[in-house]
Amino acid sequence: MKVYESQGPLSAEQVLSVPQGSNATDWYGALLPTPLSWCVAIDPEALWFACTLPGGSLCSSVAGEFVEGLWEEDVAELFIKSPSGEYQEINVAPSGAWWAMTLDEYRVRRVSPIRPELRFISTTVAKEHWSVVVAFSRSSMEVAISPQALLHVSGMWYREEPCFLSSRPPSGLDPDYHHPDCFEAVVMVPCPKG
Repeated sequence: MKVYESQGPLSAEQVLSVPQGSNATDWYGALLPTPLSWCVAIDPEALWFACTLPGGSLCSSVAGEFVEGLWEEDVAELFIKSPSGEYQEINVAPSGAWWAMTLDEYRVRRVSPIRPELRFISTTVAKEHWSVVVAFSRSSMEVAISPQALLHVSGMWYREEPCFLSSRPPSGLDPDYHHPDCFEAVVMVPCPKG
């Protein structure tokens, strides 16, 4: 998965202007009305995550709130895994509420995780989809993005039945965003100028 690297500070507008990855189908291969699309970027100070996904109407959280359980409603998620196997999960709701957790291994939460420092968050909810741009202080992240790291982007869209969204859903498996086969190797690329 591409991670765009900038030598200078980035803005939300710059992050939104870089090429995005996308997946037009859900976990089971059904076509989505709006593809899951994403971008991950870093500058000297911040980790940036932008994501667009279907849904956005099921959300009861409050903007800026740090709250667990956002995955029980519409949500965008970023997972960052280190070579040692620890990983950090970030969730963002259409309201702008967010949550983060560090896991020492598969689904084993760190006893005393450090909450990352939120630097920027903006969400936009349209009729059929929603978008988020969020930035965290890199120095506050417990799992760093590096060329040796692995990433996974996922989300939930709630309709009559939950719709599971993933940048890399392994075939033949029930939805599990923590599954090792969901993660992709980081490919660092220079952030386009402009």
